[in-house]
Amino acid sequence: MEKRRFDFNLISSFLIVYLIAEFLELFFNREFLVSVLPFGLAGISINTIEPALRFMYIVGGSSYALLLFLQPILLGWGIYVTKGWVRALLASVLLSTLGADLLHAYIGINSTALNLPYQFSMAYVLLIVASSLYIVHLSGRRAFYVLLIPDLLAFSFLWFDWLSQGMGNDMASIISAYSGYLIAYSVMLVGIAFTALELKRTSFKTVSILGSVGAFVAIATLLNVIPGWGFAIGVAFPYIFGILGIRDWMPPIIFLIAFITLGVALGLRKSDKALSFGALSILAGTVIFDSVPLTTYMLAPLMACLLMFLISNHQREKIENKMERNVSAQ
Repeated sequence: MEKRRFDFNLISSFLIVYLIAEFLELFFNREFLVSVLPFGLAGISINTIEPALRFMYIVGGSSYALLLFLQPILLGWGIYVTKGWVRALLASVLLSTLGADLLHAYIGINSTALNLPYQFSMAYVLLIVASSLYIVHLSGRRAFYVLLIPDLLAFSFLWFDWLSQGMGNDMASIISAYSGYLIAYSVMLVGIAFTALELKRTSFKTVSILGSVGAFVAIATLLNVIPGWGFAIGVAFPYIFGILGIRDWMPPIIFLIAFITLGVALGLRKSDKALSFGALSILAGTVIFDSVPLTTYMLAPLMACLLMFLISNHQREKIENKMERNVSAQ
């Protein structure tokens, strides 16, 4: 069978746009709430900062809409360049996503009345998890399994919660509760583990710079330098990043580890571009717990795996093409 090839310049530009959109959505949409809290607690009128908030609202909303549009395209691209089981899994995820999004649009984008059957939600999560793990296996980046742990716990929290609500299973409720309890601890341990695994291959300069920023944020949070800062970091940010089980002592440590992990991911862009892109994507996008499970956030871990796989696939093709040219030249 002829190998499927694609224009990597085009897909590379697409992946960069997607990654930028993820960070814009993170900073201007999910953190919109966080930007308001310190000012309100400091007694500053929201009207005085309304222009900036309006700008954040527009950029954040546009970034979210862009992600909503790009994700099906990225899934379709993944289906085109893969084969076998992984193609079947991605096709199932794409069809399920389009069905859920169309139903959400029909009921109303701003409506919280969407209540998909728990059987569908459970099957959807299983498809996402199976696709993610399979794609990581194909990419050969085992360190990425570590980065998936918090999201796997988040999916476990949701899956067993749906099972408990749908079937009244007490054991499922207990498993769901423990999954949520472990998420915050896993975020810290995963950051440390990923840093330890990839520290030798990353840029020490990048890690040092972002680690210093992380230390500043951690100290500012601990001392509550700006009125409301500690509350915003300790309460709003964990919700925005989908981190359950937060304890009072955790936010400064989580942010220090997060910035160091971000530095490691950025520093890998020269030694392992595929892992760098995937790690940055999974740091920016995460499973968010909301009144309505949104496919955009549910798909975030799979999209990170797919970004990594597409770049890894291209790198493998470049090596194969180079070897073929060398053989032909002999």
